[in-house]
Amino acid sequence: MTTVTFKTYNQVVGLKITGKRYESYRATSERGKGRLGVEVSSTGTKRWIYRYFIDGKRQFIRMGLVSDNFVMTMAQSECDKYAEMLAKDLNPKLELEKQQQLTKAREQAEAVKGSVQQLFTSYTSQMKEDGKRTYAAVLKALEKEVYSHIPPSTKAKDVKPTDIVPILSSMIQRGAIVQSNRVRSYIVAAYNYGLKHDLNPAQAHTGVKFGLSTNPAQVVAKQSKAEKVGETWLLLEEVRFLLENFSTVNRVGPMVSALMSLCFNTGGQRPFELVASRWESINWEEKTLLITPDVSKNKRSHLIPLTDSAIELLRILQDKSEGSPFIFPRKNDHQQHLRTDSFSKAISRYREAYPEYKAFVARDIRRTCKTLMGELGVSKELRDRLQNHALNDVSSKHYDRYSYLNEKREALRKWEARLNGVEAKVIPFGGRKHG
Repeated sequence: MTTVTFKTYNQVVGLKITGKRYESYRATSERGKGRLGVEVSSTGTKRWIYRYFIDGKRQFIRMGLVSDNFVMTMAQSECDKYAEMLAKDLNPKLELEKQQQLTKAREQAEAVKGSVQQLFTSYTSQMKEDGKRTYAAVLKALEKEVYSHIPPSTKAKDVKPTDIVPILSSMIQRGAIVQSNRVRSYIVAAYNYGLKHDLNPAQAHTGVKFGLSTNPAQVVAKQSKAEKVGETWLLLEEVRFLLENFSTVNRVGPMVSALMSLCFNTGGQRPFELVASRWESINWEEKTLLITPDVSKNKRSHLIPLTDSAIELLRILQDKSEGSPFIFPRKNDHQQHLRTDSFSKAISRYREAYPEYKAFVARDIRRTCKTLMGELGVSKELRDRLQNHALNDVSSKHYDRYSYLNEKREALRKWEARLNGVEAKVIPFGGRKHG
């Protein structure tokens, strides 16, 4: 072992190649702090080392190669940090190993942090598990709008509000303002789900952690002016004309036409709840249709009384069901129910055929029934129950299990009479009689 020492960087660079490995240390009179040295290999490679003693035994920490990018002042700075550890009775080498283990653990934890794609998939899978019918549409919208701006492999925790803005801005620029609000709400909901995910025992088995602390979409402005409360409803004469002529429109099939009639004859039930219902849900003797929890939007059973008009319509549908379990089977696959987008397309064709009549969409049917039934004197509470609205007062949610079947049946009897042109008690809406 040579006793060559150095004081300057130039001396380090000038250390000779001997064909054998040796060490050279910086000349200093300080003791107990360890010493900066250079390890010279047999081939001449020079590496900074730090030598110190623990209980009289030599210890070494090998550092970077000697180069213009790692000069002596930088190497000495590293040694000074190790000297501080020695002064605290810590072994620098062991402390470095601990730091490396912590770094590795952090990197491993970071590696399993979920991506944006995993967040969206997990969220919509939970929607599906919860029975939310829109899970597929939500995932499709997120994939379409988000991934062109944020790569799906991006860590969900790394997404910032400034990353969300371009997504919504591009939608607004192409005129999809209302849809931009929908996508914003989907992102907000997905991140709210992610915020609770890591501490949810039911999700622990997935091994995915999102590490979220904030919701980046929450602070992004919503386009409030684009959201308009639905106000469209049809006058009674418009409803009668619709029911009389809907089936005559080109490319409006008998199944969709029957669905339109049943929506009105049941007081404005949700189209999906009707098309997804099965024949087994009808009690022909009691004249009722049970909307089961797996079909119901609010996941609660909903018993609908059936008028004579509704029963007559259902009998016709049953004769044409061809063994399908669904009241409204799909045309080319009787083991599946009719799609609600077929209903929406049929309404669009009706509007094209009769442009002089008021424009409306499927959701306006419920509003129309509710408004015109209100004119008959049917209370708002009963109309809400008849249309299976979620009632959030404590009594309704936890205690009231009465079906209100008789009251609903009487309300639909009056409504049936009015639809059929029979005189019934009418309370004018807005000072005007519509029937």
